[in-house]
Amino acid sequence: MGRIYLVRHGEVEFNRANAYIGSTDLPLNEIGRQQAHLLADYLANKNISSVYSSNLSRAVETAQVLAKRLGVPINLIPELRELNYGEWEGVPESEVESRFSNLYHMYLENPLKVRIPGGEKVQDLIDRAWPAFLQVAEKCIHSNALIVAHKCINRVLICLILGIDPNNYRLIGQGNAAVNVIEVRQDGRIIIEKVNDTCHVKSNFPPKESLEPTLNS
Repeated sequence: MGRIYLVRHGEVEFNRANAYIGSTDLPLNEIGRQQAHLLADYLANKNISSVYSSNLSRAVETAQVLAKRLGVPINLIPELRELNYGEWEGVPESEVESRFSNLYHMYLENPLKVRIPGGEKVQDLIDRAWPAFLQVAEKCIHSNALIVAHKCINRVLICLILGIDPNNYRLIGQGNAAVNVIEVRQDGRIIIEKVNDTCHVKSNFPPKESLEPTLNS
């Protein structure tokens, strides 16, 4: 039996600006860097032998802090990059709702089938991210691994593991620097043990969920 520690990157400025991030390649802000170090403290004694990361800067920067503490190299997986929000990126959610009202509400109801202008459908994300996750899982039956990814990616992966319709991914919380613990068993079963654990950062940085866009990553 092995475990995958699936985590979300630390905070970036778009989180504070209530804007969609997606494929926009932003670095961590100062709070995000502090969150990464707190996350490293939390994971330091988890016997993690491999680290995987999305290739977007905010994930890579988080992974670099963690990998340095753990003493293991980083393996980049571009398929785990965040959903491309196209024309919505950098735009506050309230403005997206007013400018793209019909499409926005269609997207909330059925994100798997609605393509954001210039961006992706959630189904596109599933088609690339799920096989990549399963490849990591196959390597983790006898060891522990860390994956640094994004809000939408993590929520969708959790839905798929649990057999939940991915259209409902927004019902799963996923704060900055959150940890999800996933057990990989020898019989092939993948078990969710913990979701959206942010206790390691909450005392330093109280949650700001009311400030974050519904779909922001």
